[in-house]
Amino acid sequence: MKLRLTALMIAVLMFGSLLAGCGEQAGEGEGGEKVFTVATNMNLSTMAPWQSSTDGDYYIFYQVYSRLVETDFKGNYYPDLAESWESSEDGKTWTFHLTENFYWQRGNDLFGDELVEVTADDVKYSLEYEMNPDNACTSLQDLTSTIESITVVDDKTIQIKTFDVDGLFLYKMSKIIIQPQKAGEVGWDLTEQPVGSGPFKWESNIVDTEVVLVKNEDYFIEPNLDKVVFKFITENSVAAIALANEEVDHVTTFAYTEIETIESNDALEVRPNGSSCRWVAMNISEDLFSDVRVRRAIASFVDMDALVAAVYPDDGTGVVQAVRAYGQIPPELPGGDQERMKAVTPAYDPEAGHALMEEAGWTRNENGIYEKDGQEFAFDLQVGTNDPVRVNCAVVISGMLNEQGFNCTSKSVEWGTHLADTEAGNCLMWIMGGFGGIDGAMQVMHTSTTGSFDPNPGYSNAEVDALLEEAWRTVDDAERAELLAQAQEIWLYDTVYLPMYFSYSFTATNSRVVDFYVDNEYAGVDDVEFNLTSRMRNVDIAES
Repeated sequence: MKLRLTALMIAVLMFGSLLAGCGEQAGEGEGGEKVFTVATNMNLSTMAPWQSSTDGDYYIFYQVYSRLVETDFKGNYYPDLAESWESSEDGKTWTFHLTENFYWQRGNDLFGDELVEVTADDVKYSLEYEMNPDNACTSLQDLTSTIESITVVDDKTIQIKTFDVDGLFLYKMSKIIIQPQKAGEVGWDLTEQPVGSGPFKWESNIVDTEVVLVKNEDYFIEPNLDKVVFKFITENSVAAIALANEEVDHVTTFAYTEIETIESNDALEVRPNGSSCRWVAMNISEDLFSDVRVRRAIASFVDMDALVAAVYPDDGTGVVQAVRAYGQIPPELPGGDQERMKAVTPAYDPEAGHALMEEAGWTRNENGIYEKDGQEFAFDLQVGTNDPVRVNCAVVISGMLNEQGFNCTSKSVEWGTHLADTEAGNCLMWIMGGFGGIDGAMQVMHTSTTGSFDPNPGYSNAEVDALLEEAWRTVDDAERAELLAQAQEIWLYDTVYLPMYFSYSFTATNSRVVDFYVDNEYAGVDDVEFNLTSRMRNVDIAES
């Protein structure tokens, strides 16, 4: 224990500048303010929430903006801006009834001190904004292929017609933030000063350091919290000490290696987080990775079982930190049958891998590096620095590939740079995570882009597209799961990704935080991703 604490204290000295401004005790502010301070390892990647694809951004923007409905990761839907909704008998017309006394945030130059209600016109404007290709929204493909028409019935009622039955229509609506139509009319830049109708208002942003939100006193439910502070701490050990020292109230994720330190403090509550897929992507639109034989050979050269055992060693406690992944869909979700996916995943077999490389026309030169037409097989394996485990994976995988005849260099870059590079297609091979949710298969496997961040690295297969599209038209869960499994089998044979593992991380919260966790429906996910003040809960800080 002393050795562990010593190592953690060294980490604090190394990364101490990240905690600047954390001096006062979390939960307290000037004049008795109730302040909820969150440590997250993901910096804010964009000020435009409609262009975001990262959980770290959603943590913040879902507190500022409203959506029609709120959802958990099990597909249960709850009222947000819409207090109720219904669909027509044929499942193609949805009617949403908006909550009364839902107002745009005041105290800014857009609305001043005027109390203005959110109307159906604002919802229509927001959906059409998302569907405009000029805005490069993350949900672009989802909505344009789904929505046929949008009709404002009255100020508090909106009707949306879809081209076909869409089993995930409400899920899509849960991802769309509602913007004020007035912002578009007057040219207000929401990326400079976000203005929403959520329970907390934007106050400040210190790039790569923190974002501060304050109570929206006009919200239809009065928030118990006066202020919410998101501190960006990329080093898990530093975040763990900040929590133990009561400099933050909640850490969104931390490594299992820190659990002893946190659990030793009776004032902290540890909770398992959900599983999240981690994977290696190959840019198959580039010549080096365009041949499926090469991609399957690379998969044969990576001993993924040994990798997972190396980065998540068994510590004898019986706690599962990660399991080998054979597919993109987590085993807890329909369509995530790992044994079925294992059958089409290349096994670790270097001899078979070398045979495939030779068949594809690659031979090893005098330096032992694969070469074809005078070009060596050389590339970087890029990874973001926000997750030390992924950084270690990049080192191990590059080492394995180099042993088999590649010139592969592991390259670690800052998280924002990593997102920008992968989004722009500047990487040949990279490590990323996520996209294992309800719509993850469509995002990573379907030909069409899903917006400004597209996790599909150039893959296109008409049969996979057809299966995914049929799955999204299927309401029956079992039938949809079978279609997703069939699509995933083809995609895995084509070896677009190398699924590494499903990690089971942990969140932790100071026990003085009240009404934070929501029972059952929200089990296994980070509750900061949902509204801190809503019909389901109203997070508070208890008296010390």
